[in-house]
Amino acid sequence: MLKRRVNQWIRGIVWFVLFGTSSCAYENEEELFGSNPCQPEVITYSAVIEPILAENCILSGCHDGSNPSLPNWNLFENVQANAAGIKERTGNRTMPPSNSGKILSAMEIDNIACWVDGGAQDN
Repeated sequence: MLKRRVNQWIRGIVWFVLFGTSSCAYENEEELFGSNPCQPEVITYSAVIEPILAENCILSGCHDGSNPSLPNWNLFENVQANAAGIKERTGNRTMPPSNSGKILSAMEIDNIACWVDGGAQDN
């Protein structure tokens, strides 16, 4: 009788260890599927991309038109003409430059890439 109870206890512990404590290693959808699925119809210039540029790029002495050696991101035409370069430089994290104190999140970088891949539309 005692041996039977010990075996039941052992099976219960094994069951708990194998199945009771196992769970998905990912805590949320972003970790599981990446930062965000590309949806060009949702990632619009006016609602998503322009605010990223305004916060991180259109700064005094940078892409605000005050530095003639840098494109002015206040003008959509300049942003659109340089969209591939913006995607590349934000994707490899050379923009914004490290000395700017600005860092784009993975989602912001993904949103820029998605917008560019979707045709860099003025939407």
